Amino acid sequence: MLMMLIATAVFMAWAIGANDSAKAVGTAVGSGILGFKRAVLLIGVFVFIGAFLGGSGVSNTVSGLARGMEPVTIGLVLFSAAITVTLASLWGNPISTTQAIIGALVGATLAEGLPVDWPVVGKIVLTWIISPALAGVLAVGTYIPYKHLLNRIKHLGLLELTQKWLAFTASAYASFNLGANELANVIGLADGGSGVKGLLAIALGIGALTFSYEVMMTVGRDLAPLGPTSGFSAQMGAALAVTLANLFGIPVSSGQAIVGAISGVSLYKGEKLNKKALKGILRGWVTAPTASGVLAFILVSLFSSF
Repeated sequence: MLMMLIATAVFMAWAIGANDSAKAVGTAVGSGILGFKRAVLLIGVFVFIGAFLGGSGVSNTVSGLARGMEPVTIGLVLFSAAITVTLASLWGNPISTTQAIIGALVGATLAEGLPVDWPVVGKIVLTWIISPALAGVLAVGTYIPYKHLLNRIKHLGLLELTQKWLAFTASAYASFNLGANELANVIGLADGGSGVKGLLAIALGIGALTFSYEVMMTVGRDLAPLGPTSGFSAQMGAALAVTLANLFGIPVSSGQAIVGAISGVSLYKGEKLNKKALKGILRGWVTAPTASGVLAFILVSLFSSF
């Protein structure tokens, strides 16, 4: 049973790498500052660090929602969420892996007849509404002084170097958050030690390498035209919003944060958002927890009938 739990946790970590890594480096890749392979290497290093140095509060929150569940049930929760995220990645749609996990937990809890901690679930859902708006505000708050700083740099070489290093810093910060928040969800459910944490971090990196390019392009290129300045500001604003959630132990979606941040900067600059791409993303935010919740309910119900 323990091996099944670890196997499904690895599958979920891979799915997070395939989908959520786009939210950590998508703006840098889409704006041409980072190449895809370098971006994946950056993700691998800083997700690993984030998994070990952060995320205990988030892990405790998620594992609390699974209280009373057997390892097999938790494995079915992770499997249901991973299937949902993988299907979305096939379509290049950046959905919320956090939403998928929480939805699956609620579905499994209902299937087993256990009490759902609705106050905690409600608090988490509320942050899914607040975090995109907060990320948008923080992104604009980053863009204004950053643009002013760049305007004072007259040397072209120094300007390019500044943009590259700050974009790298923002992507590294966001990748750290990926390990401290999204991967922490899986770590909390798998209840693993250092070896399991390392295994899950590696699986996430493999997911980023093998399956994340299309989602990266949706986030970093299709949603809005991003230059190096707006790309950095959006990434930093989103990362700051996720960090605030980490401090309170709340599992939020880096995907929602980066979409809110990109939208905020684009609207501030008077640039048009790709409404078709945005509608597809918003639709995914609704279908992700619903689909994973329904699938988990069905699988747990079927398993309990044997």
